[in-house]
Amino acid sequence: MAALLALPFLLSTLLTGCPGPSVSSAEGDDPSQCTDGIDNDANGLVDCADEGCQVWSVCGGDTDTDTDTDTDTDSDADGDTDTDTDTDTAPPDEKEATINEFMASNSATLMDPSDSSYPDWIELYNLTDAAIDLGGYTMTDDLEDKAKVSLPAGLTLPASGYLILWADGNPEKGSDHLDFKLTKSGESLGLYRPDGTPLDKLNYGAQATDQSACQMPDGSGTWEIDATPTPGAANN
Repeated sequence: MAALLALPFLLSTLLTGCPGPSVSSAEGDDPSQCTDGIDNDANGLVDCADEGCQVWSVCGGDTDTDTDTDTDTDSDADGDTDTDTDTDTAPPDEKEATINEFMASNSATLMDPSDSSYPDWIELYNLTDAAIDLGGYTMTDDLEDKAKVSLPAGLTLPASGYLILWADGNPEKGSDHLDFKLTKSGESLGLYRPDGTPLDKLNYGAQATDQSACQMPDGSGTWEIDATPTPGAANN
């Protein structure tokens, strides 16, 4: 009889002692949840619309763990508080140009008219009211090699306007084609003046196909993932 009375207690102990599958407590427990288009915590808010994602730099915050876009955080000998990546750039009010939007996995968003292909692309934005000859400016996907690509003289960024550069690894196609490609899984991007001063240096995380990373609004320094990219036009 005692054994029968103890049976419910034993069953209860066994059941409560076997944990079920773990459930994410909030959208944004991992930064990859903020670009997957899924309502991970089933609260009706997806990706950057959910408060849990807004601490990550892909949604405008910066935890220095995935996408890093710090611009003015100087503390150590080389003016860089980040321990793994140097991301200090010219102050926003001193910049003449910026990397405003880019896409690392272009399947159907923007076609290269030179050959009807869909390569990676980078949009530059002119923060001034005067056209800029980009001759001598450099770009890179490796912050250890800031002069990886030197932009040619005559390549012009219109006043208060935009310029699309094709990151296809085929510079022979024209002055707007860069000798590197972007990596969908994440890497670095940099834009430098002819004297080597960095205008933009950033690391980005994994990107979704046909979604762009962009400054919202233009040139603000606040980065977001955009499911409706606007190459060559204002980010909205």
